[in-house]
Amino acid sequence: MKRPLFIKLITAFLFFSFLSCKKENAENKKTLNKLYEMFKDGSISICQYNGQTVYTAAINAYDTGGSIFDKNGNLIGNCNYAWGSKPDPICGQVTNCKTIYMVKDNIWGQPAINLFRLGQ
Repeated sequence: MKRPLFIKLITAFLFFSFLSCKKENAENKKTLNKLYEMFKDGSISICQYNGQTVYTAAINAYDTGGSIFDKNGNLIGNCNYAWGSKPDPICGQVTNCKTIYMVKDNIWGQPAINLFRLGQ
């Protein structure tokens, strides 16, 4: 008797988890597509800044630094550490970053990833 209830609970949990992922993906789809068009030859990560979702992105080139964008895709920070540039303070304050897109054969030596199937 307990086993069918357990299976039903697990099924319900997975179903609601799936729905919440789809909602977040749908809300950010426009921003993610915008960032993908600018950084399809680089990387994009989703991060947190003061409890808000932000995105970091960089092109696949040495000494170019990266950029930070808000949930609407607006530039809120420039993180160029090369050539004597001073990065914006926000660059050291983003946390919990997770790579959601990485171009194949990148300079970072990381495997390609496209978590939200951007550009497809």
